[in-house]
Amino acid sequence: MKLFKTKRKRPEVVEIATKRRLHVSHLELGMYICELDRPWRQTDFLFQGFPLLKLEHIHAVRERCDYVFVDDTRRVLIDQGQMIVPTATPLRVTRKMARIPLSLEVQEAREAYLSSSLVLDQVLLDVQQGRAIDTKACQALVKRNLESMLRNESAMLWLTRLKSQDLYTSLHCLSVSILAMGFGTHLGLADDKIELLGIAGLLHDVGKMKIDPTILNKPGKLTEEEFQHIKLHPTFGYQALCSQEDIPAAAIQAAHGHHERLDGKGYPQGLAHYQIPFTTRVITIVDAFDAITSHRAYDDARPIQTAYDVLRSSAGQQFDEALVHEFIRWLGVFPVGTLVELHTGEVGLVLEKHPHLHLRPKVVVLRSSNKTPCEPRYLDLSQLTVDADGTPYRISSGIPDGSYGLFIADPQLQRILHPELLAVLELEPESVDD
Repeated sequence: MKLFKTKRKRPEVVEIATKRRLHVSHLELGMYICELDRPWRQTDFLFQGFPLLKLEHIHAVRERCDYVFVDDTRRVLIDQGQMIVPTATPLRVTRKMARIPLSLEVQEAREAYLSSSLVLDQVLLDVQQGRAIDTKACQALVKRNLESMLRNESAMLWLTRLKSQDLYTSLHCLSVSILAMGFGTHLGLADDKIELLGIAGLLHDVGKMKIDPTILNKPGKLTEEEFQHIKLHPTFGYQALCSQEDIPAAAIQAAHGHHERLDGKGYPQGLAHYQIPFTTRVITIVDAFDAITSHRAYDDARPIQTAYDVLRSSAGQQFDEALVHEFIRWLGVFPVGTLVELHTGEVGLVLEKHPHLHLRPKVVVLRSSNKTPCEPRYLDLSQLTVDADGTPYRISSGIPDGSYGLFIADPQLQRILHPELLAVLELEPESVDD
């Protein structure tokens, strides 16, 4: 009796090469650069892999490399000179603007934010009533918000966390605009590209003004019929915006396509991945992140890490994987406005992110180790700051908004952002508990 089956000869596996080496003089529009003749970190390219969508992209590669590797399976289509794929330049814009203290920027950021919310309320009302929106006012508020972020982005990022459930749609649009511009700055985009992201974020959800408010704000689970009605808002947004010639095409595309997916299973058009432009891909990620971390009529805000998990798990199917990675890298493990628990058991609020040390932001302690209210105490975790036992302070975990009675939108908590109090906190030396 045979104990083993007769071994069959395995057929030879033929490997088909998809990556080929090419001299830079032979580069063509639409080719996908997947590898260079030198390490990526030795160049100023934004992504480790990108399509050649413009002649300046080809020139940039030729200036930096002698040869590259192209992936023929990722070649993109360029239809009659019009790009139908991501339109971000692969080169970073280097900025040398000095960052100013949070205490000096927070008042200007707050005024800009409040002014923006008033403009946005009018924009949404105009859309609801079928009137043309004031595009110049939108462009002005975007420019003002960007200027604030370039001075100290933490001030404006803090304000994006102050949304109330009742004003979710309008403040969500504003938050997406601000977050998209901060992300664009991290990506090294030029100011005009960043402002385009800001406009796209601001207008991406205007179609919800045409949705039945009783369905839009329904606290319980939607019926299938109600969900189908909600899914009309991208089309409504597109219809509201496309009649105005002064609204950028990329912003109209983002309003129409921010629920599309790379796997083609999105709505309303079911676009393929190569049909989803760069601006829309960014807005899709930022929109999802802000929605998950906000209090809504039908869902409580969830922790930042939950939002990150959703983005990571859907990367490549719903979201652009490279952009998800960069978005999380930009915001950091503990973004501005996040409640955190320290290793001592104390609870603090992240006030300001460090540009390089993402695990060591500036926090203000608001709850003692037994979770009772305490006098606000400022800690700069990027500096050597120790507890009573001489152990350096560190963050143990992020915790959800509302933990231990701390709600970011609470006016009492917002007093932390008063410029004078911030200035005092910034100047106070961190003391060791007695």
